[in-house]
Amino acid sequence: MVVDYLKKMHHEMYKQKLNLEREFQKKEILLKDNIKFIQALENSLDENFESFTPRNVNQENHSKIASLMDEQRIIESELQDLGIEISKINEHLAELESVTKVARENEKFLVNKKELKEKRGKYQRKILEIQEMERQRIARELHDSIIQNLTNTIHKIEICTKIMDVDTVRCRLELHVISKTIRDIIQEMRNIVYDLRPTSLDDIKLDKMLEHEISKIRKSEILNVSYETLGESLELSPMISLSILRIVQEACNNILKHAKAENVLVQVEYEKEKIIVRIEDDGVGFIINDIQNLKKEDGSGLGISMMKERVFLFAGKLELNSEPGKGTKILVEAPIDKEDA
Repeated sequence: MVVDYLKKMHHEMYKQKLNLEREFQKKEILLKDNIKFIQALENSLDENFESFTPRNVNQENHSKIASLMDEQRIIESELQDLGIEISKINEHLAELESVTKVARENEKFLVNKKELKEKRGKYQRKILEIQEMERQRIARELHDSIIQNLTNTIHKIEICTKIMDVDTVRCRLELHVISKTIRDIIQEMRNIVYDLRPTSLDDIKLDKMLEHEISKIRKSEILNVSYETLGESLELSPMISLSILRIVQEACNNILKHAKAENVLVQVEYEKEKIIVRIEDDGVGFIINDIQNLKKEDGSGLGISMMKERVFLFAGKLELNSEPGKGTKILVEAPIDKEDA
């Protein structure tokens, strides 16, 4: 399962690399065409040609050359940023390949069922810990290189370079819109970084984190979400807490996207040796077998699959009940390991 997860990450990252390389090639072709066009215009400005060329045509060619030179500098900057990003992805791919090789060796080593039973709990928690460490590293990379990821917005600036001398008012308006768009993108990326690893989870209990997440959903005014806890709150290991948080986030996202529900209940019950999480909605429901039989290429059922993987990794239990027109109920049971708490 871990190997499949790593292979999926590798596949997605490789697709991203191919897209960047295609973009890089397009930019190179555009740059070459730009240079050729500039050279052609410059050749047309020799002294003999100017003596027979109307003054307004000569000035127009000079203006075109200046505009093309500005575009050339923008394209060169974009190529440099794309090259850096491709280089970083290549490094990440090499790291993933190394980790995948080790994971394959570990899976072969754990074929023995008896040994797997003895070490299952701590081994699975270790796998989850490695995954979360990888997410933290990716979060730092996203944060450090966030400006590079905004290079696509440069295309919107091209219109400003073309109308700067013609319509300064419109140019200022366009720049204002671009500035706001960039700020929005930066804020979105910061939210992604936070979702990858809520730093407050290290200091705040699971209950507070769940209340924070549910309050964000309530602000959308799309769902009426109720949250309650039963039993005395217990100290959980960071990995268990984070896994439960991720499962609740995934379930609520699925409800928002697909369930067409009005009301949702999230309930956390603490017992001596386990924690039970119930998530119920009054949405349209679905036929469970139909969702489970859907191929991943369709994109459906992937959230449920990820929830099952997380529950399996901490040796827990997940039950899913749903019928068309009767909503959906999700029950998660997670064992509480006193040594890890």
